[in-house]
Formats: sequence, structure tokens, C-alpha cells
Amino acid sequence: MTLLVLILTLFFTMISAVNIIVSSYAGQITSLSLRQKEDGEQTLTKLSVINSPTPQPSWLEKSGETIFLANENFAGPNGSLLPLKINETGELFATQQFMNTPAGPVSIVAFNQGKALAVAHYASAVSSYALSSDGSLKPLQTFFFQGPLGPHPQQESSHPHQVILDPSEKFIVVPDLGSDLIRVFSIDDSGHLTEQRPFSVTPGSGPRHGGFSQTGQGTEQKTFFFLVSEIANTVASYAVSSADGSLNFTLISTSDVLNQASPPGLASAELIVSPDMRFVHTSARNATLLSIPNPSAPNATAILSDTLQSWKIDQNTGSLTFQQLAPAGGRGPRHFSLNRDGTKAAVALNGDGRVVVYERNVESGDFGKMVASANVEGELSCVIWDE
Repeated sequence: MTLLVLILTLFFTMISAVNIIVSSYAGQITSLSLRQKEDGEQTLTKLSVINSPTPQPSWLEKSGETIFLANENFAGPNGSLLPLKINETGELFATQQFMNTPAGPVSIVAFNQGKALAVAHYASAVSSYALSSDGSLKPLQTFFFQGPLGPHPQQESSHPHQVILDPSEKFIVVPDLGSDLIRVFSIDDSGHLTEQRPFSVTPGSGPRHGGFSQTGQGTEQKTFFFLVSEIANTVASYAVSSADGSLNFTLISTSDVLNQASPPGLASAELIVSPDMRFVHTSARNATLLSIPNPSAPNATAILSDTLQSWKIDQNTGSLTFQQLAPAGGRGPRHFSLNRDGTKAAVALNGDGRVVVYERNVESGDFGKMVASANVEGELSCVIWDE
């Protein structure tokens, strides 16, 4: 009877739980459990830690029940991909041996109905892989780029930074930080990629990450693309159309990512579109404009924090209106992601070695209070929800 009472107590005390996965340049991948008690209190606790077989984990992408890890391997001639799974207790484990890739993989996206992966390589390449039902990978194509090059010292070579599947799932777009291009690849029915004409952005802007939204139905449907640029520290919106087997981009608006002049050293990082496609959220590093209570010691001195930014999408024109500058929870928000229903944001703090979770108001699009945090070793690179 005592055991039954204990089990029932635990069941009713923890009324909900979801796992969060985070990668770190220290070479580790960590699973965390975000639990909400019956009284509303939320906790973020470590479940498991595994070591990557190759250095510098940089990106996590979930496709079906498999989580794919990219390892950047700064000093080596190759990067790698590693398929992972998470069991019912939150433990991570590898399902296959790692596969070597071209150098510097920094982003992954699944395409062709989950039967293939595309990878952006900071070391001037885009590659693709066939994906089997057991999670094993087979190399398909690799595209290497020689240029053009932007005018900024950071643009000494082509630097594809993200692979993004468009809403039609017929194209993959790639912001190239070094070339000031949005590279475009069409996808045929077999998953074969064909490089199309790229779109040039402002010279020296350094396009980093982006996302799509759609509004309307049928002939009234509109597609927009949003782009954050690391060097210029801007967020831009574009109207998107397809023609002649490629995508066309028409600039709608451009704003400073902080909605104010950028301080020296600012480096914009992430851009995501909310699940309801009504808001864009961005992050910026190296400008600790806000202060917050210390998540690790609430009674200690307040700490400085970089910021997250919220933008409302005009559903008719695609223009962005700035609406919030919110704390990121500390220094270096390299990456952040929303849960499936958009009610929470998990932030990977590269500078502080910490994951923080914020509430988010779905109606207003604003970030609310920090509800949980956990320290994780190393410079954090990516954080995703296991939903």
C-alpha cells in the first residue's frame, strides 16, 4: 500500500513532462526533463549525457523518431553525422556508427518526405544523404562553392550556415554568410537536388538563418521569407514566388535586429517563425542590454543578459513590426527553439553554459518569465524539443 501511495503521489505531483535535447561544443549531448508540478512549479533536470564520437557537436535535427547530430570538428578535414534515439526514460543512445561528411556541418534539414537529409557546411559546401528506415545514411550529392565573396573580413570564403525547406517542400534555401547569397536548390521526386540561380542580399550583410511563413489559401496564398544577418545585424522580410524552376525573392522590409543602433561586436544568431506563422523571433549575442536574477542563485547579484527579439508579421504584406526586446537568460543565445504549441522557448546559452526555458504568450507573441534553467557543460550550440 505504501508503494502504491508513493507511485500515485509522484504521478499526481508531476502532471506533465517533456524532454529537451542540447548539444555542446564540449563534445556532449544532454537530455533534460522539463517537468511541471501540480502547483505549477517547473523544473529542468538532467537525464543523460553522452559523448560525441567526433568533436564539436553543432546541430540537432529530429526526423521521425531519430535525432540527427552534426559534429563540426573545427580542426579536422571532415565533419560527421550521428543518428541518435531517446528511450522512454530520457536516455540518449546512438543507433548507427557516425558518418564522415565534408568539413564544418552546421545545420541539417529532412526533406523528400523524411527520406533524405540536407546539410549546410560552414566550410563552403551543401551535401545530401538518403535516409533509411533504420536511421542509416547513404551519401547522395555534394556541392562545393568557391564564391563570390563578401567585402567583410569574416567573408573570406563561402559559408553556408543553414538549410531550410520551403513550405511547398520543393526547394531548399541556404543562407551563405560568406557569399551574401541565398542559395536555392530544387528537389525532384527522387530527392535529387539541382542548384538554381541564387539571390543576392546586401553586400557585407552576412546572411545566417531564416524561416518561411504562409498566409491565405489557393490563389490568395502568400509566401514570405525572413532572414537574419550576422554581420549587418538586420532582420529582413521577402515576398517569395516560384518561376522557371526556382524561387524569386522580393525585399519587403529591413530593420536593425535590436530595433536600435547595433553596439560594437553585436552578432545576430537565430531566427525562427512561430508555429502559427504570426511572429518572427530572433536572437543577438555580445550585447548584454538587460539584467536578470541569477538563475543559478536567485538571491545573488543580478547578471547581465543578451536578448531575444519579437516581431509581428503583417499577414497581408509580410512586413515585420518590432514588439519586444526580452532577456535571453544570459550570454550568447546561439540557438533557441519553441515547443510544438509555441507556449515555451528553450534557449541555448553559448556564453554561460546554461539552458533556460521561458514562457511565451501565443496570442501576443511575447516572451514571459523564465520558468526553469539548468547548467550544461561547455559552449552550447543547439537545443530542441523532443515532441
